Amino acid sequence: MTLRDRRRTPVLILALVVLAALLNISSEASARGSCKLFPPEELSQGTYTNRDGCEVPRPEQPKGSGCAKPPEATARCRDGGWSFSQHRQGTCSHHRGVGCWVSASNTCC
Repeated sequence: MTLRDRRRTPVLILALVVLAALLNISSEASARGSCKLFPPEELSQGTYTNRDGCEVPRPEQPKGSGCAKPPEATARCRDGGWSFSQHRQGTCSHHRGVGCWVSASNTCC
């Protein structure tokens, strides 16, 4: 290794550290940029910020006596409320847990 190479090594290491930091920042920003937008009527129960930094509706109780699932619901809580959570962890945590997960074949009614 020449003297010239020894001088370049710290600069290259610093450049790699800066590049890695920039890549991490851009991935966080793109995750926030990919947040799902909910219609205003689904935000009437209030919102919370999930771990991705996205604002999602709080779980809501069904309206009326029917079992009509709100369009964007992802789970039904054990207390009967509907959750719009985008991650499984913490879904319905203050509503006695998840009763069932919504899927194409399961409407949770």
